[in-house]
Amino acid sequence: MKRQIVIPVVYFLIVFVCLLIAFDFDGRLRSSEAWLAAVLLTLPWSIVSVLFLWALIHGAGLEYFTVMYSLFAAVNAFVLYRISRPKKMSKTLNGEVGGDSGGQAGQT
Repeated sequence: MKRQIVIPVVYFLIVFVCLLIAFDFDGRLRSSEAWLAAVLLTLPWSIVSVLFLWALIHGAGLEYFTVMYSLFAAVNAFVLYRISRPKKMSKTLNGEVGGDSGGQAGQT
C-alpha cells in the first residue's frame, strides 16, 4: 500500500523541484538542464513543448508551461499509481475479473 502512494508522490515532487530550478519566473529560463529533466520526466505529454522551444527559451509564458508540466506530471503520477497495483492487474491479465475463469477457453 505504501509503495502505491510513495512512488507517484516522489515522482511528482521530483518534477516540481525540476520546475522550480528551471524557471526564473522573471521571464528567463534559469537552467536548461533542469528544464530538460522536467520534459523527460513528463514524457510523452511534454513533447508538445518542443514545438514552442524558441518562445520558452526566451521566457514567453513560463507560468503557463509550469502549469502544463505540473498537469503532465499529475497524469503520469496517476498512471504510476495505477501500475503499482499488482494484484488487480494480474487478475485482469489472467482473465479472473469479469470473465469466465473456468479454464474453458481454447478447448473444443
